[in-house]
Formats: sequence, C-alpha cells, structure tokens
Amino acid sequence: MTQEIAASMMIALALLLLGLAWWGWHNRRRRFHHLEGALIRELPGSPPLLSFDGLYVATTVANKPMDRIPVGPLSFRAKARFSLHPEGMVIGAQGEAPVLLDAKAGIQAGLATWTIDRVVEPEGLVMIRWSLGQTEVDSYLRVTETNPNAVVDAVNSMRGKTE
Repeated sequence: MTQEIAASMMIALALLLLGLAWWGWHNRRRRFHHLEGALIRELPGSPPLLSFDGLYVATTVANKPMDRIPVGPLSFRAKARFSLHPEGMVIGAQGEAPVLLDAKAGIQAGLATWTIDRVVEPEGLVMIRWSLGQTEVDSYLRVTETNPNAVVDAVNSMRGKTE
C-alpha cells in the first residue's frame, strides 16, 4: 500500500467520522427542538439579589447527566454572568442572549461532581433543577468567584417565596 492510498483512506475515515458526529448532533437538536419556544428571553426588571461570574457547563434532562439538551444558548459550554432575581436565575452566556430560569415553575439547587464532558472535584459544580416547558432539566454551573454553597443557599431560599 502506498502512502497516497493510506493517506486517502485516513482522510476518508476522518470525513466519515465528522459526518457521523454532525448527523448525531443534528438529530439531538431536532429531538429537543420543541423546547426552544419554552426559553424565557425577557429579563427581569428587579435588581439582582446575587450576581457572579463562572462557567455555564451544560443543561441535561433531570437525573440524566449524560443526556444534553441542545436548545438555544444552553447548547454549548461558555463563560457566563449569572444573576439571581426574585423572578429566577438569569444565565448570560458570553456571545448569547441571556435566558431566565423561571422561579415560578420551580427552581432548586444542589452540588454535583460531574455532568456530560465535565468532571471536577467533589461537589465542584452547582446544579440548578428547573422546568423548561413540561420537561424538568438540570443546568450545571462552575462558579469561579463565589462560594458554591452560597449560590445553592440563595437559590433554595427562593423556593419558599415563589410557591
């Protein structure tokens, strides 16, 4: 086998793998497309109770940390600005329009160690459980400048005020 044939086979294999990856992502986006309209893009008018920077990691189906939901600005990991308001939590991912995790639909927080494509030290992620339309989801945040326990406590303190 010549080098040209071997190189051609490797290029063809790489293109096939890239095509399969694109096809899988396209099918996943189509499967969750109905949730796009459930995103709340109106920002609250109230001043934030808590604001902090961090990394938005992923949003998954609740209790399924390997089942990513690729909807709008929640599709990809990004640096983000988070703010907690009486109406809910705003995720402002860099380069994307911010979205509101509505407190009226139920929002609660806890700590996690891993989710899809991210493993950190024990309890190094903040997990926010909320409802996206009729689907219960978990969003994972990596807090960089605030104590993760303070974020969890602030989110969970909202539950009694909104129900």
